[in-house]
Amino acid sequence: MQIIKNCKILLNDAIEEGIMIGIEDGIIKKIGRDLKGELLLDAKNVLVLPGGIDAHVHFRDPGFTYKEDWTSGSRSALAGGVTSVIDQPNTDPMVTSPEILLNKIEIAQKRSLVDFGVNATVTNENTHLIKDLAEYATAFGEIFLGKDDEKDVISYTMLNTALMMIRDTHLLPTVHAEDVSCIAANKTAYQTKLPQSHLFARPNRCEEIAVAEIIKMARQIGCRIHICHISTKEAINMIKTARGLVTCEVTPHHLIFSSDDYNRLKTRIKVNPPIRDKIDRDILWDMVRTGMIDVIASDHAPHSIEEKDADIYDVKSGVPGVETMIPLLLYLVTKGYLSINRLVEMTSNNPAKIFGLRRKGFLKEGYDADLVLYNLKDIKRIKSDNLHSKCGWTPYDEFTAIFPQTTIIRGDIAFRDGEFYVKEGHGNPIERCSS
Repeated sequence: MQIIKNCKILLNDAIEEGIMIGIEDGIIKKIGRDLKGELLLDAKNVLVLPGGIDAHVHFRDPGFTYKEDWTSGSRSALAGGVTSVIDQPNTDPMVTSPEILLNKIEIAQKRSLVDFGVNATVTNENTHLIKDLAEYATAFGEIFLGKDDEKDVISYTMLNTALMMIRDTHLLPTVHAEDVSCIAANKTAYQTKLPQSHLFARPNRCEEIAVAEIIKMARQIGCRIHICHISTKEAINMIKTARGLVTCEVTPHHLIFSSDDYNRLKTRIKVNPPIRDKIDRDILWDMVRTGMIDVIASDHAPHSIEEKDADIYDVKSGVPGVETMIPLLLYLVTKGYLSINRLVEMTSNNPAKIFGLRRKGFLKEGYDADLVLYNLKDIKRIKSDNLHSKCGWTPYDEFTAIFPQTTIIRGDIAFRDGEFYVKEGHGNPIERCSS
């Protein structure tokens, strides 16, 4: 058994010092104070947290590898304290068939440094493949809403049919909740050419309509549904009435930025759903603190800088975030914005439970030894040049953060003091819990 000594860990909602963690065959074998074994690491009384799980990343591989690939994306994850990711299916080709899904998993197995899940999508044209996709997918989605005659999205009618089929697979459907008819009705907002026009073109009402429809389906069908990157007070108030059946996530960019930031960052913070006003942002924070939002996920969606500097209508939506998510939030923990308990719940415990990830998300005996060491006094400014994403930029440049000293995956030191100690292919597909 290998030992990490002098750990400071969260036990029963309190920080305990002088703890030892025993690891055997990549699993946490024992947690105690007087363990015997070979020394793996002296933590020197810094904080040890369970590895982060980012349940919403777009690593762009295959098809868009000039923006990101499994190697660069997983290096970013490791350097940000994320040991497991769930990758979204809107690559090229989109993950609409078992053959495409298996090919994408094979690519990840060869290139990823972190453990991973891969999602399949559901569209108007592939509902007949749901059962076959469920054999290999981690979840379904991010599912995009659209009209009946569109190819790569799904209409409300077809989504209702798909959810009945997904329910029987016991996998979780995850939905991008913005109503396309509402968006189309507000498209004229882009004529102003202002960065804020993206917010006006996708008002709160578009998310509210979609969330209401999704909750209605969940109740009628009896199917669990997860709503991606929630952004409005109206949607949160509806989700509160469907707790237990509907879960949701929020991104750091919806917690940190507001509509005031369009003047400074302009098209760099064009995302879907859009960055909203301070009232929505403050309510999101309240729901994070009280447990009404289940998960924080980065929605890591890198684009080249050229794709982000264009007319507001044409510019690509999305920002990178897998490397900065936990470091930004951990610094906010030290400033009292949220508790360390909530941070761990939302970035480790809850993603593992909601998505059914076997042996992930907890610093407990019998779980994978995915561990991250943080010195809370080691506060740094974020610099784009120091990050590892291929896209080469971040909207959080010069923000304050606490990055990991050491990241451990299944008992192996994977990242330490800015150096990587594992190679491409170290990451494993995450096993799902039995239904």
